Amino acid sequence: MTGLVPARSCRGLRAALVLLWLAALPSAALAHATLVASTPANDAVLATAPATLALTFNEPVDPLALRIVDASGRATSITQIEQEGNRLILTPPAALGEGAHVLSWRVMSTDGHPASGSLTFWIGSGGIALPEIAVSVPAPRRAAIWIARLAIYLGLLVGVGGAFFRAWVEVSASTRAPALGCAVASLIGLASVVVSVGLQGLDVTDLPLRDLGRGVVWTAGVQGSFGWSAGIAVAALLLGLAAIRFDGTPARALSLTGLIGVGAALAASGHAAAASPRYLTVASVFLHGVGVAFWIGALLPLGFALRAGTDQAMASLTRFSSAIPFAVAALLVSGTALAVVQLETLTALWSTSYGWVLCAKLALVLLLFALALWNRRLTPRVIEGSAPAGRALRRSIGVELALVVAILGVVALWRFTPPPRALTAGADNFFTHLHAERAMANVTIIPGHAGPIEITIQLETPDEAPLVAQALTVTLSNPTVGIEPATVEAQGLGPGQWRVRMAAPVPGRWTLELGILISDFDQVTIEAPILIR
Repeated sequence: MTGLVPARSCRGLRAALVLLWLAALPSAALAHATLVASTPANDAVLATAPATLALTFNEPVDPLALRIVDASGRATSITQIEQEGNRLILTPPAALGEGAHVLSWRVMSTDGHPASGSLTFWIGSGGIALPEIAVSVPAPRRAAIWIARLAIYLGLLVGVGGAFFRAWVEVSASTRAPALGCAVASLIGLASVVVSVGLQGLDVTDLPLRDLGRGVVWTAGVQGSFGWSAGIAVAALLLGLAAIRFDGTPARALSLTGLIGVGAALAASGHAAAASPRYLTVASVFLHGVGVAFWIGALLPLGFALRAGTDQAMASLTRFSSAIPFAVAALLVSGTALAVVQLETLTALWSTSYGWVLCAKLALVLLLFALALWNRRLTPRVIEGSAPAGRALRRSIGVELALVVAILGVVALWRFTPPPRALTAGADNFFTHLHAERAMANVTIIPGHAGPIEITIQLETPDEAPLVAQALTVTLSNPTVGIEPATVEAQGLGPGQWRVRMAAPVPGRWTLELGILISDFDQVTIEAPILIR
């Protein structure tokens, strides 16, 4: 039956696949925000109240809501915030009293997702009871975000993917029903994108669903990478709708551009496209999105074509059967690459929420692949004219569509489950801030556990300007286990920047001492306890 396939159309389809591959080479990507250091450190006990607090992330962030909760449970918002690269410097609205305090933060990461957390510190003495903070679970908001995301996926994959199938693979449309189905899916997707912008704004500002109509919510929703992703998705859906209304070359050009837009929209925002190496992850998300759209978009038109049972329908089935192995190969390669990057370790599959979602998705995908293999066995018999095989294939396509909805519903849960890669970023390091009357130092120990370590030091004046010193010595001591002080001269890296490599052979509480030689006759010494795991 290969004679039914026009050679010119096959060459056009191959050219389209080549264009899609080239489009999968993006130039930039994003990262997921993770707190890597704080001043004061979590669980720190301070002799006096600090004038400022600081949060250091693994990337620049936009502050959304920050508050300090005192021992009585009273929460006060922090509005005086300065941003220095990846660091937020916070000035409490009033002097902090003795006792326990909780610093609660909520920021916007560059991958378009809000990130939040808290840390505890004491002033005066430790061990005082922590303030009680009531945490409400915004289940209605999460459910609305999940439903909107599922509807967007269906719009992009069924709507735009279906338009691409009709323009590039389908030989002759025997009925308008598939076009109507693709159009309805695209329109639902468009409405869901608009709603999702408002829901994103609610999530960013941490407001309930009843505040969806507020202008500040919609302004927050279009900011960052999520706004770009939503804009690209709208363009892709509109291109898919336009392609349905045309035939021939205009339909092919519009649908191909729309399919590229599907991959770009998925790769513009989200956890998967945010990991390093960025060239690999963004390209993988793009290819994964395009491959899924090609596969899922074909199911609805194929189902209607097989019901018609015409020679043109058999030709469409033949062409799809020839092209789908390339899409499946792209899905397997890109999906494997993303799973390896996101999980980092095999144990994360069963020890993290992200891994559980991935396991559920893989189980459903295996069922989908099993159906696909069954369909390939049925395809030759259907092409030969077997009516029972045709009925079996139509039923199988219906089950595939149901599985696709289930898979997309599971995938939408990743919106609420940061990957292990993001959760562990910077978690192995130790950070502390040393403060004296004439000098300050931000010290990072990599890694923060026993063994060889690298210590980076940023020296600052009391007004937080870089402190230029002639030399710097670093001393580590742990007298409780009989380890004498070890002193090493640090290497200068630039104004105020120093680095030294040492060893902390056993875990426990160590004393870190910095000897700062400002001039030949002026030296400042700072010391502080540090914890080596």
